[in-house]
Amino acid sequence: MISLKKIPRIYVVSTAIALAILIIIILLVVKQKSKGTKDGETFVVKRGNVTHFTEQTGIIKAQVGAIVKVGTRATGTLTYLKYQVGDFVKQGELIIKIDDREILSNIKNAEAQVEEQKRDLEAKEAQFIYSKTNYERELRLLEKEFTTRDSVDRAKTEMDVVRAQVELAKARVKEAQERLNALKVSLSYTKIYAPISGFVSAVSTQQGETVVSGLSAPNLITIIDPTKLEMWIYVDETDIGRTKPGMKVEYWVDTYRDKRFSGTIHTIYPQPEIKDNIVYYLAIVKIDPKDTTLLKPEMTTHVRIIVEEKSNILVVPNNAVRFEEGKNVVYIKTKGTPERRHVVPGIRDDTFTEIVSGLSEGDVIVVPSVVKKAPATVSTGSKK
Repeated sequence: MISLKKIPRIYVVSTAIALAILIIIILLVVKQKSKGTKDGETFVVKRGNVTHFTEQTGIIKAQVGAIVKVGTRATGTLTYLKYQVGDFVKQGELIIKIDDREILSNIKNAEAQVEEQKRDLEAKEAQFIYSKTNYERELRLLEKEFTTRDSVDRAKTEMDVVRAQVELAKARVKEAQERLNALKVSLSYTKIYAPISGFVSAVSTQQGETVVSGLSAPNLITIIDPTKLEMWIYVDETDIGRTKPGMKVEYWVDTYRDKRFSGTIHTIYPQPEIKDNIVYYLAIVKIDPKDTTLLKPEMTTHVRIIVEEKSNILVVPNNAVRFEEGKNVVYIKTKGTPERRHVVPGIRDDTFTEIVSGLSEGDVIVVPSVVKKAPATVSTGSKK
């Protein structure tokens, strides 16, 4: 056996120092762990604002009427089409013109026919005036027995026939005029004006090509109004019950993560959409025109629907409220062991929880550093 007296004294001292350092480290770790789980950080109960929300996913879409496909009902060669994809056009601006020479010739023909029918009508009206005068004269002569009843009847028949011819001539004038009006409408099809202001998003033909109208008007150019956008929010069926028209929303897109946009739910479609066996309902938000300079159709949005907002209420950090033995509790800081106190929580957001009762402003509570996860069935008391 080795005698302790034979061990150098320096080794004994070194070993003692090492053991002392190890003990100190162990005590510090235990103390820190104890502090984190039992004492934690302190928080002074104060008044603040809480915004309760649900998080959903949305997508930017063009509103109905924001995209217009411009076609034509005229047949002919395109003589004017100078716009290309990306060009801006104003509402009412001439964008397409089709060769109209044939229609103009037909219009001149129709105008001549209208004049011809009017002249014929004038002749029939003059003939009617004569036959009517003759009939009236025969009636007066019959009263004085200077003519016969047969002559009077013959004069009346002639007057009735001419009257019918006058009505027929009037109908022919109207028919010729309507034919002329139809040709003028067809002429209007050869000049196409921008129905809305916006950017050209597609051009399917070029100047010099011939278009043929059939049962449906061929699409020549597509215009999109970038200021008419809306957001479709896919609201999960578990959240649709607390989502109502008029609620405020906040949202952002991946390309502008630091910028927040806002809006209001305009309507909720009753028809559900099923994706990946999950039922969603569409909540529609009209996008402010000033935000459309940044937002584009088909962008994915991250949405917060504001369910409820409260201001000037008692609040504590979310992890300060614990669920123990079937009750919501917080721990009040005391000189000794923290005191457990039952509280009634209200709404909560991602930071704070409202305290409806159980605490007073200025109370000092302990916020545990390590929080046990509450069971899924536990109610936080937030209003939904």
